[in-house]
Amino acid sequence: MKILFITLARAGRWANRLLFAEMAKLTPEQWTQKSAVNFGSIQGIANHLVLGDRLWLQRFTGEGEPLKTVDAVPYPGLDALLPQRQAEDERIIAFASALDPAQLDTVLRYTRRGEAQAMPYALCVAHFFNHQTHHRGQLHALLGVHGIKCPDIDLLYYPPAAKLLAPDAA
Repeated sequence: MKILFITLARAGRWANRLLFAEMAKLTPEQWTQKSAVNFGSIQGIANHLVLGDRLWLQRFTGEGEPLKTVDAVPYPGLDALLPQRQAEDERIIAFASALDPAQLDTVLRYTRRGEAQAMPYALCVAHFFNHQTHHRGQLHALLGVHGIKCPDIDLLYYPPAAKLLAPDAA
């Protein structure tokens, strides 16, 4: 399972690079345009993804300050958000690479909205990556609404994963 999480972390970095290259084509109005989606706009979702990743990494590792909210927009511009996204992607890869497989069989205890939680650690890590995929899908769709055809970012299109699917792969 550890290799799956490492692959998901690396594929997430790859997908984020593609998405950010496409989001750079948005006008400032499109970037902040209100929508009925979670977090209200492309800007809101992109910020939420960084904050959500920080929240979960803090829960997994105990490193960093606990976040009070994941629906803020601390990085209003793409130029300010991009280095934050890149840094979180590297932290996620380091986290997945350092995972102790035995830890995946434990229970993660954390507080959510003031209430104690206890969940299977492996389920929480799987949720972490699923959460990213969900919101990247929203970003991908909203780019299309603005006439920007983003490349496919499905896991099977991630180049190292695609090589595994090649008929002549060893």
